[in-house]
Amino acid sequence: MSILEMNQSKGDRIMIIVTLLGMDTYQAIDETRKLHPILVKAYGVKDEELEFFAPEGFIIHNGVEQTAFRLNITVEAPKEYQDKEKEIKDLLFFALKDVAVHFRVLFRYFDPKDEYLKLDDTYPTYMTDSNTVKAEKEHSDQMEEENKKNFEEEAEEPYMGDIIGEFDKYIKENPNATDKEIYDVLMGIRKEVTDKHHDDNKK
Repeated sequence: MSILEMNQSKGDRIMIIVTLLGMDTYQAIDETRKLHPILVKAYGVKDEELEFFAPEGFIIHNGVEQTAFRLNITVEAPKEYQDKEKEIKDLLFFALKDVAVHFRVLFRYFDPKDEYLKLDDTYPTYMTDSNTVKAEKEHSDQMEEENKKNFEEEAEEPYMGDIIGEFDKYIKENPNATDKEIYDVLMGIRKEVTDKHHDDNKK
């Protein structure tokens, strides 16, 4: 396994992280799918150098939830991109105008020499629709097969024979039988009819 560790001051790669606080996480997936290429182009970075973070949580003011009414956005970027701030702010306000009513954007800048990346190059940098679909399909097929097996087992016809009649006959014929003898006979009758039932179903 090859592990690549990079200090960002060497210029190998930069990372820009956009955090969305106060947006439904499922809505965030759809919105960022559209927003991602816009910000990549505006910043002039590679596709893999930008990612979003949308944690589950609430914006609360005076005990009242403000989620989907207010949206707090944080942009974490290397300080060399500070001159892009106004353009990025305008893009975020415009692209997300239907997501909330009120917006706040906070830019945080860092020195690339203080950032480190550790990447395993035996795996893709990010999961995508194309490189995850195979694993999801295999999992789905496995679950479907297990559900089918469980259904067939649960749907098996119950035994409709006269277990009680056979047991009553034994009690009448053996009035002095001990509790253990009665129990053993009952278990024996149960096993016999159950085995017969399964054999009949296989035919």
